Amino acid sequence: MTWYTSFFTDLANSFWRGAVQPAQTTAEIDFVAGLGAGPRVLDAPCGSGRHSIELARRGYSVVGVDISEEAIAFARAAEPSLDWRLGDLSSLASQGISADLALCLGNSFGYLDHAGSVRLLADFAAAAPVLVIDYGCAAESLLPSLPGSIEMSAGGVDMVARNTYDVPSGRLLIDFTFTDGERTQRSACVQHVYTAGELTRMLQAAGFSSVELYGDTDGGAFEVGSHRLLAVARR
Repeated sequence: MTWYTSFFTDLANSFWRGAVQPAQTTAEIDFVAGLGAGPRVLDAPCGSGRHSIELARRGYSVVGVDISEEAIAFARAAEPSLDWRLGDLSSLASQGISADLALCLGNSFGYLDHAGSVRLLADFAAAAPVLVIDYGCAAESLLPSLPGSIEMSAGGVDMVARNTYDVPSGRLLIDFTFTDGERTQRSACVQHVYTAGELTRMLQAAGFSSVELYGDTDGGAFEVGSHRLLAVARR
């Protein structure tokens, strides 16, 4: 079983829903809206729906896809009118979605193995002419200051993450513990790490003719030490 199929329970999802401030969602959708793409958006994975719901409020027609039953149920309860779909990134093509813009936000790229990531980018290219990837595990972001452990509390959940980097496979291995006082969830996460150049070449091989790399939603260039990579690919 792939690790992420059982990772995103109510404990993990509650933590991330509490950890992200509304201002961050607004800034990310401002960035997306500034790209000038059409009104049909594929948000995959959509998580608990924060991006999809904000896009819908701005007049976009959105399809949100996620593998977490809990996240989809939360999103559907928050905004019943949107097209929420339970589905896996590894079988995105089976959804048969056609859009003007595809989003892979929230640091979800890299969950699949290399062959799966290559296939996913091809599926995104088939679904939409513009793709935005928000990738916090680009090598230039991650490796200069890889922390050994992180402790945070959000959404009524305490989180401890212990990180190791496997050099031969180029993978970030994270052992998570989520606790809400009564329940504890221990789960392992695997993130495949690519350089910005590797991701660019993968996007081009998938059929995108141009790739722009940004270090944040303010539009600054991505560079070594940027805390995230926003890649905008166009067919």
